[in-house]
Amino acid sequence: MWRVRLGDAGLAERYWNVLSEEERRRARRFYREEHRTRYVVAHGALRCILAIYVGERPETLEFITGEHGKPALTASDGADPPGIQFNLSHSEDLALVAVARGRSVGVDLEKWSEETEHLELAERFFSPVERDALRALAHARELVVPGFFAAWSRKEAYLKASGHGIARGLHHFDVSLAPGEPARILGDRLDDGATGRWAMHALEPAPRYSAALVVAAPLRDVVLLDSAALDSHRDSGSLSGANV
Repeated sequence: MWRVRLGDAGLAERYWNVLSEEERRRARRFYREEHRTRYVVAHGALRCILAIYVGERPETLEFITGEHGKPALTASDGADPPGIQFNLSHSEDLALVAVARGRSVGVDLEKWSEETEHLELAERFFSPVERDALRALAHARELVVPGFFAAWSRKEAYLKASGHGIARGLHHFDVSLAPGEPARILGDRLDDGATGRWAMHALEPAPRYSAALVVAAPLRDVVLLDSAALDSHRDSGSLSGANV
C-alpha cells in the first residue's frame, strides 16, 4: 500500500511528463486548479509506483480497462502482461495505491464528512444487516461517522477487488462496520464462497479518513509506504527496476 499526498503543485509539474496524452487531456478538463493538481499527482504517482515493480519507465506503461471499468497493466510489446495488479483510490488531498502480485486487489479511501446524512444514505445504499449495525451506533454521533465511512470504504473496496463494480449494486453483501470490530465480509448473497475467497483489511492512513483493502485470500502482511520514498528512487536514477 502506498500513500500519496495530492496537494503539491510542484509535484504535479514533475509528474506531468510521465502521463499519457489521454491523461493530460483529462487533466485539462478540470476547471479548478486544485482538482487538476490532485489528478495529475495521483496518476503520476501511480505510474511511478508501478514502474518500480515492473522495471519499466513510468511514461511507457500502458493500461487496459476491464468490462466494469477497472484498469490493468498491459504489455506494450505484445508479451504476456505483467503479474502486478493494482488499484487506486483518492479522496480530497490523499490517495492510496494498492499493489499485489498475481492476485486481484481493491482499495477505497474516504474522507469523513460531518455534513453527510449518514443514516439517510445508509437506508438507500447499505444492506439491512449494515443498516441495523449503524442504527445501533446512533446513540453516539462520534460512532456513526466512522461506522458509516468504514462500511462505505469496505463495500467499495470489495466491489473493486471482485471486478464487478457498482453495476452489481451494494445491497447484496454485508460488511462489518462497528468500531473495534475486525474488517471483514460477512456474506454475499450472490456469491456463497466470497467470505473464503476474499480477505479484508482496514487502514487509517490519516486522521478522519477511512480506508479498506480487499485482496484475494490469503492476506499476509500489509506494508504501508509513503510516496515520498519515490523521490529517493527518482533522484538516484534507480526508479526502473528498484526492489520494494
